Amino acid sequence: MDKYVVSSAPFIHSGNDINKMFLYTGIALVIPGIFGVMFFGLPALFIILVAFFSCLLSEIFYNLFVAGKFIVKDFSFFVTAMTLALTMPYNAPLWIVALAGFVSIFGVKFAFGGLGKNKFNPSVIGRALAGILFATLSTDIFTFNYKDQIYTSLTAGGSNTITQLLTGQAVGGIGTTCIIAILICCAFLIYAEVIDYKIPILAVLSYFVVAVIFDGLDLGFMNLCSGSFVFVSVFMLTDPNTSPNTFFGKVIYSVLYGGLCALLWHFKFLGENTAFAVLIFMDLLVPFMDHYLIVKPSKLGGYRHAHKN
Repeated sequence: MDKYVVSSAPFIHSGNDINKMFLYTGIALVIPGIFGVMFFGLPALFIILVAFFSCLLSEIFYNLFVAGKFIVKDFSFFVTAMTLALTMPYNAPLWIVALAGFVSIFGVKFAFGGLGKNKFNPSVIGRALAGILFATLSTDIFTFNYKDQIYTSLTAGGSNTITQLLTGQAVGGIGTTCIIAILICCAFLIYAEVIDYKIPILAVLSYFVVAVIFDGLDLGFMNLCSGSFVFVSVFMLTDPNTSPNTFFGKVIYSVLYGGLCALLWHFKFLGENTAFAVLIFMDLLVPFMDHYLIVKPSKLGGYRHAHKN
């Protein structure tokens, strides 16, 4: 007698192991992290370490509480810790970093049922919380003295050159300032089939077009390379757990994200927190995209390839 296995979707596997995907993403995140520590020094390293141990201990304690085992099941906590830490300013209070790590794991990842079930990227919520708390503690969080030269972010009234923005000699999140390093990581993750190339590319193009329309070519490019937008587009927007499942959903998701970020940056509504606030809003729309942007039967039978990636 034949045996049948009853299971829920998805039924087709891409061949990518989930731990391998997190491992590759974690390795890629180390690269901008190194550039950030080289520029900002030990304070940046301390923030990375605090985020790491906060997420690790939160993961272990939850597993102890639920499964009764002192284990870490996958590398997802490391990706959460790194994306959280690298979007922090170098002088963020360590207790806020620790709290953000705890909230990312306990309040987001496990609150929705664990890996694969969370409705929001855990580190995005943690970083948004840190932005709310930290904004009340300091008004000059994006000013930094490096080798007797003062660097000030655009949101704090500063100015940068294209070279500074591309090579990381600028002020912002610890790992978000070296655009070249982020783009190299993006190419690696696309080549390894860890992320969908459409999402970061369309998001960046959308941002650039809107920024050029409102601010001109030169300033539009400067705005694109400032803040955390490029970093978020590569490492957070592409989260397979929270991004849409359909082709058209991914297109709308990416284009709308980039355009909204550019508009808010132009009108200076949210400053450095723009990329995170907009991503939370976009994640709220994903269930509707997945529900309405589905494959529909054609008149001649069969299905249109709306899902084709």
